[in-house]
Amino acid sequence: MRRRALLPGAATVLFVVALGWVPGARGTPWPATILWAAAFGFYVLAATWHARRPISRREMWTLAILARLALLPLTPSFSDDIYRYLWDGWVQIHGVNPYLHAPADSVLAPLRTDWHALINHPTVLTIYPPGAQLIFRALAAISTSVLLFKAAWILADLGVGWMLDRLTASRASTPSLAPLLYLWSPLVLLEVAWSGHVEPLGILPMLGALLIVSSGQRRRGAAALAGTLLGLGVSVKLAPAAAIPAAGRWRVVAGAAAIAVPALLYLPYLSAGGSLIGGLTAYAERWEFNAGLYAPLLALLGPTGAKGLAAAAVAGIAAYAAWRRWSLGRALYWTIGGAIALSPTIHPWYVLWILPLAALRGGRAWLLLSGAVFLSYWGLDTYAATGSWPEPLPVRLLIHIPFLVLLGVDALAAKQLPGRGHVAGRKERRENGRADSASSDQDHSCGAK
Repeated sequence: MRRRALLPGAATVLFVVALGWVPGARGTPWPATILWAAAFGFYVLAATWHARRPISRREMWTLAILARLALLPLTPSFSDDIYRYLWDGWVQIHGVNPYLHAPADSVLAPLRTDWHALINHPTVLTIYPPGAQLIFRALAAISTSVLLFKAAWILADLGVGWMLDRLTASRASTPSLAPLLYLWSPLVLLEVAWSGHVEPLGILPMLGALLIVSSGQRRRGAAALAGTLLGLGVSVKLAPAAAIPAAGRWRVVAGAAAIAVPALLYLPYLSAGGSLIGGLTAYAERWEFNAGLYAPLLALLGPTGAKGLAAAAVAGIAAYAAWRRWSLGRALYWTIGGAIALSPTIHPWYVLWILPLAALRGGRAWLLLSGAVFLSYWGLDTYAATGSWPEPLPVRLLIHIPFLVLLGVDALAAKQLPGRGHVAGRKERRENGRADSASSDQDHSCGAK
């Protein structure tokens, strides 16, 4: 009976693996949606049973590793982002600044490879920050192999699971719920082990910073290391950047390091001039997909007003987090969560940034979204056939409405529970912005089932 969580956990893995290996199973919307629903349902059951009768760490990690090994050989089919990673690394080892030319630029014609046609948005400059670019270059110097790049992301992905285990560590031989919620997540398996998205490379140092801050160390060296790790996360993708003010309220040196690291990593690419942010500018101006809260703002205010209000809201959360001396974990949770909820574009892999934080803090709504967001692939086959991606309103409502309702329910419940409301807030302020203790986060994750 103690190992019964392994059964639904194994079923979760089998359904995700079937999605990749069974001929015809990848079809969208059917039968992929049915297989995904089964995988996510068994995932919820596995988490519920583990919370009642925990399995051992060895069992948790064995299944997590086997799942990733089963998906590693698969060619990505739900996303082609990995070919942009390969290209950015490829041009760098040939002495080309990746921010200077888009893949379709005729200047780069001599460098085109047999997978060049698979690069998405080839007329748009790269959007990836310099930390990611340096990793792309290092890997491409070995091989421009999808397998190699995916293997690197999987190692970082397993590192995220290890960080979660450390953040919730106890003397017990059984792991807390948080690492299992991440390591067995169907979304993580799909978007990292199969599709090869780079997100774990940024999430890993972000959680490293949280681990240092959660340890309660107040020395300047610890603060500098935490800030450096947070800055490395920002240098892979910008998602954690809004939490930097909260880090600065913990120790000024931490905030300074978090800003300095990405700035220094941009130095090798300054020859691109204004093109450094050309890709990000195009992304901010033109991209819109699977929008949640942004959709009604767009209808009311138009693109400029909606984007301005969304950006102001996220900045307001960041400012409030710094003013109220929130812990780094809490600041990351709310700033990243706010940015995702208000974003014009919510690709499924964006949810990976909030997932480990939600696992730590018992964020049921985000865990629900990690399953529902797969429905945004509904129009993938139509897009492949016609070049147009349909987003039926009922599907978008099914993705976002249950998530937003549960988010509101959890927010109201947190206000009514002293341990998770004003008392917790006073404790954080007394600690001058120190992160939530690992035991507190573990309590949150177990108390929100």
